[in-house]
Amino acid sequence: MNKRSITIKDLARELDLSITTISRALNGYSDVGEKTRKRVQDAAKSHGYRPNRNAQRLVTQRTQIIAWVQSDNDNKFVDPHFSEVMAGVLRGARLGSYDIMLTSDTTEHQIDVYDRYVRDNSADGFIIDLPRHNDPRIEFLLDSGKPFIVHSRDVRSDQYSWVDVDNPGNYSKLTQLLIANGHKKIAFVNGDARFTFATARRKGVDLALEKLNLPKSSVKTYNAKHPMANAGYQLTKRALAEGDISAILYSSALMAVEGQAALLQAGRTPGENIAVATMDDMLNYLDLSPYEGIFTFVRSSLRDAGEQLVTSLIEQCAKPNVRRQTIVPSKFFVADDINTHGIDLS
Repeated sequence: MNKRSITIKDLARELDLSITTISRALNGYSDVGEKTRKRVQDAAKSHGYRPNRNAQRLVTQRTQIIAWVQSDNDNKFVDPHFSEVMAGVLRGARLGSYDIMLTSDTTEHQIDVYDRYVRDNSADGFIIDLPRHNDPRIEFLLDSGKPFIVHSRDVRSDQYSWVDVDNPGNYSKLTQLLIANGHKKIAFVNGDARFTFATARRKGVDLALEKLNLPKSSVKTYNAKHPMANAGYQLTKRALAEGDISAILYSSALMAVEGQAALLQAGRTPGENIAVATMDDMLNYLDLSPYEGIFTFVRSSLRDAGEQLVTSLIEQCAKPNVRRQTIVPSKFFVADDINTHGIDLS
């Protein structure tokens, strides 16, 4: 016969504490002293106590659910960049004892989903990814007062929590590296210009050109449509056909790898007669070892970004007035044929 599961009443009786104190100690409330909190947690652990989620919600007025509303686009769900972020989000939720509620709707109806979840109090907070300029999701959640966090940021970024990489800084440095090594005709195979991450990367290119007193036309941009499947090959082929370029700057290592077929067809070899520099989001399924020392990479983990999204949002759910604005670290790996020329890559 299975042993009866211990209840919060059993813990209260054993420790001679009120049920309310036990509940608040287990849920991290600051009005419970550290000594009492540790005593309660140790007892709960030794007895294998698992709180009743529904009862816990009544006490805390929180659902322990984070909502993540996606656009109704089948291609989005096979995008490896999305998969990496999701892996980090799920890991962060597990570590924080939260559940992720993932749903989708068409772009024009997404606000209706947010509105329903806010009115029903179905979620403690929300994740927004791939923000567009003047994104209505951000506007709605700012007005709602509900906790939320954005992967990337827009012009209102001082008003909300976000996780991002330093896109302008990274792409300014990549552009400076290429130009310092004699590359004056550069193609930039970028992401979808509807999204803020892509315009932030082009901004970095423009900052480098301005610093070096070069016209914006020195780097020609070719924008993909999201998701970026096959864009690397198609846009590399187009860039090679339209100009005598000596370097290509990519928005994604996936596109850089896809572009190799187009370079091969044109008789161009990275590290010999064309330079390649790219963002590397550390996609776990993509083996970049053949390109080490041949491509210049700036690396930052999308999986770590996903985990940080949830960690920061859970903190915000507990302390609504807290904002976390996090830059995920990046690290440069310079190709063998590229000289840094004293450019600060820290």
